[in-house]
Amino acid sequence: MKPEYTVHLTPWEYHVIVEKATDPPGPGGYTNHFAEGTYHCRACGAPLYRSSAKFHSGCGWPAFDQEIPGAVIRKPDFSHGMVRTEILCAQCGGHLGHVFEGEGFTPTNTRHCVNTSSIVFHPADKQAFTLGVPDFHLCQEYASRIEGVLSVECGFAGSGDNTHYGEALRIEYDPHTTSVVTIIAQLQQAFRSTTTREDSWVLFSDSARPEQLPDGVRIASLGRYTRASEEHQWFLRKAGIIRRQE
Repeated sequence: MKPEYTVHLTPWEYHVIVEKATDPPGPGGYTNHFAEGTYHCRACGAPLYRSSAKFHSGCGWPAFDQEIPGAVIRKPDFSHGMVRTEILCAQCGGHLGHVFEGEGFTPTNTRHCVNTSSIVFHPADKQAFTLGVPDFHLCQEYASRIEGVLSVECGFAGSGDNTHYGEALRIEYDPHTTSVVTIIAQLQQAFRSTTTREDSWVLFSDSARPEQLPDGVRIASLGRYTRASEEHQWFLRKAGIIRRQE
């Protein structure tokens, strides 16, 4: 699997997705989660399952009766003295779990038994924003650890009036769990706790109100945004400066 698909994973997520371990069964994680949205590969971000395909099987793991067409591949698995069919993300090859047929749970007669550690849920009403930051390598790490943040991408953003252009993050988040203001405040706190460097923050938005934002955040309309090259994504982990978070 390509390094860019694994550098952001925790040690346990890596163990499951790359080394094909299995989450312990139980009601936690996404087992009893039935909100409306889409489940994506935790490694590469590819959409795998729609919430409409999820059902309660009582097996102790998240269960789906069909994948998004073309999103999942199947492979014979003879490990542990059993004959099973492994399911993997079609885009990155990450281990998802196993598929079973003939159990009669739903009309498709198919059960994808998926590890919570292999997937991440994106609500149907997920939101995103672009934030100019003082150091996108460091801030990507901090932002990824904030509860409710779904994905973080390094890039370059410029204001519509050409008064600002620099490093930025594109952040997707679950609005039921967190907010733009909360994310920025926690990101500022984490950044300022580890460095005395001057920091500059620009929220690219046409609707945000200054009085609602943390101190030191300027508002500008977004003129352009470009995703940074792959070498910049999760740079600190690739360089061995920051280890995988537990």
